[in-house]
Amino acid sequence: MNPEKCRAAAPAAFRLWIIKIAAESDVDSTLTQLSGQMSQRQRQAFRDKLERYVRKPDRDLIIAVNAEGIVGLFCIIEALPTPKALAGEPFHQFACCTGLLVDSGYRRQGIGAGLVRRGEEWAMEREKAGLWLVTHGAASWYARHFGYEPVARVQEKGVAKTLMAKCFSESSLSSPAVLSR
Repeated sequence: MNPEKCRAAAPAAFRLWIIKIAAESDVDSTLTQLSGQMSQRQRQAFRDKLERYVRKPDRDLIIAVNAEGIVGLFCIIEALPTPKALAGEPFHQFACCTGLLVDSGYRRQGIGAGLVRRGEEWAMEREKAGLWLVTHGAASWYARHFGYEPVARVQEKGVAKTLMAKCFSESSLSSPAVLSR
């Protein structure tokens, strides 16, 4: 598949960026450009995650690249257990987004949206029923721009988050568990 070409408005000109599946050769530059203010321990855990996502066949690291380098990423996996509070929910046929990150200097230019759309395409290519993710503060963004529905509130490491899901078929998430917890 050809990389998706996207234009994002910049103050004085247009910047061109592409979205592609990362290769092992992209890990170091992704780490360098997107690890920001991470501690050494956090940086090593981030490196380990990036390496797993480019090496294992059930997952991918999708990156956004422009002339300055890597400006965003989307981590996706074919299947991941949902939080314990949702045992029995139908998400075993869904892919899972385990990370979306756009460099702060490149936000509000459509890069995050392009990454999410490419992640959804990735899941559909693998015949997944939908995509789920857990977000701290972007639930309304996922709902408004992509049609994700809040399914439950969960606690992760003491932080309240929202589990969001999107079905790729016409049916909606009509489970009685939808935000009843």
